[in-house]
Amino acid sequence: MEEIEIVKQMFAEPRPEPSVIAAGRERVARGTRRRTRRAAPFWAAGVALGAAAATVAVVTVGSGGSGDPAARPSIRLSAAQEVLSQAARSAEREPALTPRPGQWVYYRFAGYDPKRKDPVYRGEGWQRLDGRQDASRIGGRIVVSGPTTSEPPLSTPLGAWRRLAGLPTEPRKMLAALRDQPDLAPDGAASADERAFAGAAELLWDSPLGAPPKVQSALYRALATLPGVRVDRAPDAVGEPAVGLSLPHTEEILFDPRTYRYLGGRTLSDGVQMKRPQPPAGLSAAKRRAWDAWAGDPANYRVPPAGALVSSRLRPVVKLVDRPGSR
Repeated sequence: MEEIEIVKQMFAEPRPEPSVIAAGRERVARGTRRRTRRAAPFWAAGVALGAAAATVAVVTVGSGGSGDPAARPSIRLSAAQEVLSQAARSAEREPALTPRPGQWVYYRFAGYDPKRKDPVYRGEGWQRLDGRQDASRIGGRIVVSGPTTSEPPLSTPLGAWRRLAGLPTEPRKMLAALRDQPDLAPDGAASADERAFAGAAELLWDSPLGAPPKVQSALYRALATLPGVRVDRAPDAVGEPAVGLSLPHTEEILFDPRTYRYLGGRTLSDGVQMKRPQPPAGLSAAKRRAWDAWAGDPANYRVPPAGALVSSRLRPVVKLVDRPGSR
């Protein structure tokens, strides 16, 4: 028992004076006030957007033991995940639509195409939701063209809207459905994730009205789970501010950086030289000569430097209307 008392005395600490306790409390309060600040806006956070990947960074705060609340890990979203999360919340706030085949969609469009005489173009137009008629303003008059049935039903505004509306909202099932869209994925998509991303980009463009809010929100949340999504905040060539998301070998999906509303798509060069294609089988002699002349022209194989803009297409304004001419 005597040894136990000796040990207790060795590790016993005298109670600090009240003045020492008060000074310590004041130091803690000052330190807390210095560290407390308002959360900075996402775009002011200093994130390197040009090459940001959609990976999850797990940051451990504090250094206590496993029972210390300060030691619990917190999750910080990547740039791409932040954009898609904001886009999902924005989509949820959109009104639900019940489009009908005889209605029209009005849109203002803009784009960049280096093959045109004026590469940057703008305009406005109308399209019937079933794709059978188009309209434009010519000389102050609304000129309607059609009817026509040349548009495949799935790529018409209403067909694409219904196709999106039928997608599952659970992320893994959503991505599986997007991967299984062989008519949408481009030839350059090398992986299942690239096919899913490219399919989403094409469906969003084919459907000016988007999708039902819950489905469009789920689509963005599903894309946020894909690893390696990159962010590019460079202004678009047409002058519209835009945030672009992409995977390798896919078109960028463009969002408005203020509202996070879907804007359109943009293609950047990967700098890879195209291979000379093989001629299709069964060509006649005349068509084979024409093919060889085209294939032998070096201009058809010029590749812009990596990162250079190849093309873009945007719809800054989209509205559901009852007739052409309405805005």
